[in-house]
Amino acid sequence: MVDEDQFRRTYEEVMTRPCPFEKAILTRACACPQAGKTHIGEREAVNCSSDGAQETCVAFVQQLRRRANFVLGLTRTPGALPHAQAFKIQCGGLLGLQRSLDPFADESRVADVNGLLKRALKRFGTWDEFPYPEIMQTVSAYQQWRRRARRGR
Repeated sequence: MVDEDQFRRTYEEVMTRPCPFEKAILTRACACPQAGKTHIGEREAVNCSSDGAQETCVAFVQQLRRRANFVLGLTRTPGALPHAQAFKIQCGGLLGLQRSLDPFADESRVADVNGLLKRALKRFGTWDEFPYPEIMQTVSAYQQWRRRARRGR
């Protein structure tokens, strides 16, 4: 078993372009052709294969974080969010953006994160023009799947 400090050091050494949507990709809530999985000890991590794609994703996550404080019940923007809140921003933000571009799109999964962000930038022009009120509704309503209780126990 790798201790947490060693994992963090190795993660920082190995991950040249960490994916800002790593949590969503690892749980298969979304996918991206730019994402490549890497194993560090017993864990998986996600690297981006493109500087440009990573920059675009980082910019969108920063926009989501700036606007999600109220939705998450935060009074300030902390450094790192707890897993559940980061997951809610990543998945809810992507699904909300996808819904704003195509109301009839699959509501459970984003198949191409990089493609979605490219389409959105083409349609809305700048990050500031994105429909954040609608996106934040999806972030607020997003619930991570829960394990079902086993039957017969």
